Amino acid sequence: MPYARFGFAARLQRLARRLLLTLQDCVLCKGAMINSRFLFRVRPVRGLTITFTFLALGALASAQQDPPRELVRTAMQNQINDDRQPRLSAWKERKYRGRQTQIATIVQTPDGTLSRVALIDNQPLTPEQRAAEEARLRRMSEPEQMRRREKARREDDERTRKMLSAIPDAFDFTIIDSTQAPNGHKLTRIRFTARPGFEPPTRESMVFTGMQGEILVDETAHRLAKIDGTLFREVNFGWGILGKLYPGGRFFVEQTEVTPSHWETTRMMLHFDGKALLFKSIHIDENETSWDYHPVPPMTVAQAMDFLTRSSQSPQDALLAP
Repeated sequence: MPYARFGFAARLQRLARRLLLTLQDCVLCKGAMINSRFLFRVRPVRGLTITFTFLALGALASAQQDPPRELVRTAMQNQINDDRQPRLSAWKERKYRGRQTQIATIVQTPDGTLSRVALIDNQPLTPEQRAAEEARLRRMSEPEQMRRREKARREDDERTRKMLSAIPDAFDFTIIDSTQAPNGHKLTRIRFTARPGFEPPTRESMVFTGMQGEILVDETAHRLAKIDGTLFREVNFGWGILGKLYPGGRFFVEQTEVTPSHWETTRMMLHFDGKALLFKSIHIDENETSWDYHPVPPMTVAQAMDFLTRSSQSPQDALLAP
């Protein structure tokens, strides 16, 4: 079974999932007399099996008729294949939350992922902050917590794969231009716009119906290097009764080949505003930079805790960010 991963699709899925959870929480906390299961339900695509069979049989024709769509489809399939590889990594991550900046070390284990904050606003943690971080880490490493996160990860992985698979059919694509990267790879910039008539196969992929932007594909590696999407129109959930996302929201993710044939997210920005149940404001504003990816051997939770402790003993190393 693949270990936890943090590719660009997982970030997009996390955004959509956060929105849906916010909407569902509002329904529960207010006791609204709404059948949320009915309102959230997305109509299944009729003849789904037939549709996929048709797409498979028509792959050659599609490649000839719509090259940019096939470039994206190949890149997405390679992303899915890469995400399924059972690899473990450690890396550093800078998160901007409002006016505060946090830099943390993150490590993956067969039982889940653990992280430890090393710097806040580029300064070592105070004794009070260090005590709070130790308490948080102990809670996160409890077996029950690890099991819950592992279950959630498996569910998120399946949703992420569905979102990835939907992208080539959710948009219309137009090639803008091609350039050569410093490493000699061919980079092709593609504009995407929401495809009329697209029926989202999952709740999370409903956000695609109002999105447009640009994708950068590394044609040499057949991988997605960058995606920059903006909501150009309002996206409604449950016909707008349960919630909506306002136009202007932005989603930006950049990927880099950190080891041969293995790509990871190095930059991510999310900015979305909306409403839930017509009264609760939704505001998502995240900005993250990741670097120093390197493989690690399988560790127990105790070994991972020790790894994070040793990493935090030289917090100034975390300032060596790109």
